[in-house]
Amino acid sequence: MGSGTNYSARDVFKRLGINVEEVNLTQVRALEKLKSGEIAATVLVAGKPTQSMSQLKASDNIKFLPIAFAKPLETDFLPTKLTHEDYPNMIPEGQEIATIADGAVLISYNWPKDSERYQRIETFVNAFFPRIAEFSKPPHHVKWQEVNLAARLDGWTRLESAEAWLNKNQPPRATAGTVVQDSDAALFQEFLEWRRARGVR
Repeated sequence: MGSGTNYSARDVFKRLGINVEEVNLTQVRALEKLKSGEIAATVLVAGKPTQSMSQLKASDNIKFLPIAFAKPLETDFLPTKLTHEDYPNMIPEGQEIATIADGAVLISYNWPKDSERYQRIETFVNAFFPRIAEFSKPPHHVKWQEVNLAARLDGWTRLESAEAWLNKNQPPRATAGTVVQDSDAALFQEFLEWRRARGVR
């Protein structure tokens, strides 16, 4: 209740006009009840591959359901897919499951610069930002490789201390405007072509 998965799932179901009887469970309990037939489906919003889903097997008699990238999702989501490489025990080699993706951002309150709380956030920025490259290496999750400290969020202003760190260090991925990570570039190009084919701007 109140998790990112909860809010995102409600948003997607509402946009697609799907009415569900909602049950709030931990992912572990949800998978148990799914296997026993007590619930029809479970939803998870997380960076792939996730440990909980990686433990599933096709022999558990459950499967991933595809989510088509429909027009109501265009403003806030991107099309993506689950593959055999992501979940080899669930998806046969050469097959893929259409699904959707959203982004995650790190946001802080805009405390006055002379406040103790601002100084704490500044300390965090100066300690965390230099370690992004370290987090992108094994054994950390592969999603760390997609972090782009220089990405812009429309309508939001970057914290001054974060902007100062970026200006000083100039990471290789620093660009202005909309940013697409290297690993998602081909997928994003497919998305743009899909939009152009339908006259979407």
